[in-house]
Amino acid sequence: MKSDTCFGKMSGEPLSVYFDEEEAQSAAEYSKEIYNNELSPYKCNKCDFWHLSPKSRLTPSEKCQRCTAGDGSYKDTYRTNKEANTRADIIFNEQGINLRIYKCKYSAGWHLTKSHY
Repeated sequence: MKSDTCFGKMSGEPLSVYFDEEEAQSAAEYSKEIYNNELSPYKCNKCDFWHLSPKSRLTPSEKCQRCTAGDGSYKDTYRTNKEANTRADIIFNEQGINLRIYKCKYSAGWHLTKSHY
């Protein structure tokens, strides 16, 4: 099944939807076996279903419950410095936006910012 709300960042095409982690993991294993693609399942914050991402692009995040962006939305929190750096690099390569990472003062996570403080 294809998503009505979630689209590939590069292709713009609707993402495949999986109803649980087991189904998504099975699809990732099939893709590895048939196409030699390294994919990882992730639960989507937008639609609450599961999608697949190339392993090189996977940077799991959750919404911080305290930190907000300039527009008032809650910031994404990355589990590790490395995952935050990977996401910042992806955004720079795709959109030309230079982001800095910093440690959240309220949690164990990491955030991205355009600020230079």
